[in-house]
Amino acid sequence: MMHRSKKETGFTLIELMITVAIVGILAAVGYPAFTDQIRKGRRAECRSGLMQSMQQQERYFSQFNQYVTFADGATTAKTKAFSGDSLAKSACSIAAVQCTSGGTNLPLNQCVDLQATVRSGSDPVSMLSVNSNGDKGCTVDGSTKKAPSDTIPEKCWP
Repeated sequence: MMHRSKKETGFTLIELMITVAIVGILAAVGYPAFTDQIRKGRRAECRSGLMQSMQQQERYFSQFNQYVTFADGATTAKTKAFSGDSLAKSACSIAAVQCTSGGTNLPLNQCVDLQATVRSGSDPVSMLSVNSNGDKGCTVDGSTKKAPSDTIPEKCWP
């Protein structure tokens, strides 16, 4: 009869179950942190795209004495209409609309409001905005906040 030594035996069922439990706990902790970082990165891309588009708006204004309006993701716009390298791969699409004051539209030679709509449905921040006066805003969980009258959440404009 052949005898096996202790070194030749495999893992026990308990050892395998403990390993699987540890991996499960690490995944349960790591995945939400990972997805939160992805959301933060997309918001940062949207903020960057908004600022780039606003710089283009200001250059256009200095040449033609008015701002440009366009719809979400417009590819024929004279300024950037999305946050990334292409509309298909962007975290958000950007629209330029006339500013309003007291419920009335201001002339295009006075103010433009850029609004970045976040394309990820799982993000509580659905829109970021900035206007040519420097006022920033966002929509979080359906509630719109606009500076200077409202306090803008840290997750929108840090």
